Amino acid sequence: MTAKIDLLTLQLFVAIVEEQSIAKASEKKNIAASAVSRRISDIEDLFQVELLHRHSKGIEPTPAGFALLDHARIILGNLSKLETELTGYRQGKRGLIRLCANKSAILEALADELSLFLERHPLVRIDIEEDLSPAIVRAVMENRADIGIFGGNIDGQDLELLSYRSDSLVALVTRDHPLAGCSNVRFRELVDFDFVSLEKGSSIETLCVRAAAALGQHLKVRIRVSSFDALFRVIDARMGVGIVPLEIVRGRYGVDSLVTVPLDESWARRELLMGVRDYKSLPPVTKLLVDHLRTHDDARLTVSGVSDRLTVVPGRS
Repeated sequence: MTAKIDLLTLQLFVAIVEEQSIAKASEKKNIAASAVSRRISDIEDLFQVELLHRHSKGIEPTPAGFALLDHARIILGNLSKLETELTGYRQGKRGLIRLCANKSAILEALADELSLFLERHPLVRIDIEEDLSPAIVRAVMENRADIGIFGGNIDGQDLELLSYRSDSLVALVTRDHPLAGCSNVRFRELVDFDFVSLEKGSSIETLCVRAAAALGQHLKVRIRVSSFDALFRVIDARMGVGIVPLEIVRGRYGVDSLVTVPLDESWARRELLMGVRDYKSLPPVTKLLVDHLRTHDDARLTVSGVSDRLTVVPGRS
């Protein structure tokens, strides 16, 4: 068998059936009628079947011809869908974006911002992985993530760094703590207390360790936890103090027994950065998300109907 069924032959066969004429199909496709007939004859010879029945009123498919017609329409329909999808990728309307972010970014505003983005771009999917800031940088460097969002105090290595947002770090203590009534507090007033900290290597703990070292002391971490909810609970149980972003504490259910005290340190205003390997070489859809995150407003938005395209991969922060 040397003859092949190619896409043009399928298109011609569908046109013949729809026009009920080889001549009209050849005119429609701008191909000589003899060439069209030859292609159909090649298939008939290849499979030893008759595909078209010719009669006085025109042409109609045989049972084998109807089978070919069904498959031809499915194949050509799928090809059309594929072309539409590929065009969507080129134009930035469709795609999968791999995003890696630290816990602070996700809890503060990122989830709402992504919901708005997905509402505006319904053919896009986003996979989010939560991790520690140093691991986020490595993930982008190693092409395991397209965009990373992490604490600005972490070395971005050779990534192209873009501003994302900033947050304010505050001391978190119980209402009966000696520092609870202060209008603000210096880190040297906190360093002698036991600390409740997120996992080792988090951007907040890195800032606190450096601040303690600058005072000639070690950070006294009594307990490490893997989430802010756990951190709030442990502080509420009077096991230590914590340093947290004010934006996460605001409006958080179940923290009424805790007090935030402004931290009077230059590093308390923390930058969160976006890191990419090379902005100019990003796929169009990924550029759209980067630009969206850089130009967001601070309004907290709730958008429905996007959960099936937003995948959160549990991880560290």
